[in-house]
Amino acid sequence: MKIFLLRAKHFFKRNIYPITVTMCTALVLGIIAVSAYSSIKSSSGEIPANTKPGIEGGSNVNDGKNDGDNSDDEKPTGGTNVIIFDLPFENAKITKDYAENILLYDKTTEMWCTHQGIDFACAEKQQVKAVYGGKVTKVENSMMNGTVVYVQIADNLTVVYKGLSSDVKVQEGDKIEKGKVIGTVTIMLSEKADGIHLHIEMLKGEKLIDPNEYFSSSK
Repeated sequence: MKIFLLRAKHFFKRNIYPITVTMCTALVLGIIAVSAYSSIKSSSGEIPANTKPGIEGGSNVNDGKNDGDNSDDEKPTGGTNVIIFDLPFENAKITKDYAENILLYDKTTEMWCTHQGIDFACAEKQQVKAVYGGKVTKVENSMMNGTVVYVQIADNLTVVYKGLSSDVKVQEGDKIEKGKVIGTVTIMLSEKADGIHLHIEMLKGEKLIDPNEYFSSSK
């Protein structure tokens, strides 16, 4: 027995390092196994009532939106109100439409180009009314486009009226209502071959967009 104990003592003394490493490794693996088991058990349990989809007080999977939600395609708004334009004058009809992605033949320049606005044909001196209320942010005189009036109707939306005569009825800083007379139409040299007409553009920030989206009916 004494010899056995001496041999055992000698064995442990000689192999103390690998034995310690083995025991530590076994302990770590045991902790990992227990943690994994607890995690699996927890994930297989019931979802708490206050986090079930669709239950009051919990999170909804769709956050109030249905599949195929097309909220980005809704009618543009200004604040909480939907923006719908009136016509700039009675019985106004579009004679040259907005064309950003296709080329239209421009009789004035005799070139094919885009047309990022809409034209309403009319007689000279036709009174033009504000299609929507807002603040006049700029009035500029242009040799090619006549007098140009910018009316900001929302934080990032501006209506641009081109082809007006110099005797406009508004000035920078004016706050105007829908239907307010802005001025009268004259010859617009940049589109002279298209006849006398009002040219309206729409800016979203600094980008030109299609004004048709804001008219209830203009064709």
